[in-house]
Amino acid sequence: MATELRAEVGRARSVADLEQRTAALARTVKDLQDGIMKARMLPVASVFNRFHRVVRDLAKAGGKAVRLELTGEDTEIDKKVIDHIGEPLVHLVRNAVDHGLESTAERAAAGKPPEGLLRLGAYQEGDHICVEVVDDGRGLDRAAIARKAIEKGLIGAEEVAGASPEQVLSFIFLPGFSTARQVSDISGRGVGMDVVKNAVEDMGGGLRVRSAPGAGTT
Repeated sequence: MATELRAEVGRARSVADLEQRTAALARTVKDLQDGIMKARMLPVASVFNRFHRVVRDLAKAGGKAVRLELTGEDTEIDKKVIDHIGEPLVHLVRNAVDHGLESTAERAAAGKPPEGLLRLGAYQEGDHICVEVVDDGRGLDRAAIARKAIEKGLIGAEEVAGASPEQVLSFIFLPGFSTARQVSDISGRGVGMDVVKNAVEDMGGGLRVRSAPGAGTT
């Protein structure tokens, strides 16, 4: 408005005063917005720290030795995301401990340390915050995933034939999918991973899966 007024009446003293006041108001509004945004940001440690007990209980229930490692705990995330990210992480951690990490005997036979590693990490990538759940377990079996998806009628054989390795891994997020040989108290009911996908997408996020046989899954 000050610019339009100056164009009409010239650079009068009152116009210059209005411009200064407008600029000062804009700075105040920006400072207020920045302050509000900062107040909404919380370190992801407030979520990560809950998992020490969760992992300990899961490892005990599964008869496994698991070491939890946290990285990037100081990474700040919007409070709204903090409030909703806990449940998806619980599902991912359960699957990592129950399906991903091998028993002590299996790890020894594979030449691995007896204690499995589970890492929760967070870092900033451009305008995005990335949260990772990483295990050094057996990795995902792409062939078994493809067979199970077809067997359950979740996807057609022709779709599997044309899918990339990364797309095959993403089948684990289909509703009702599970490769577990038996249902346990921890997992194997075919629920959970689709819940993770829906929850993350509801927050405006996305999911990526990386896995190597015998080396683990991210």
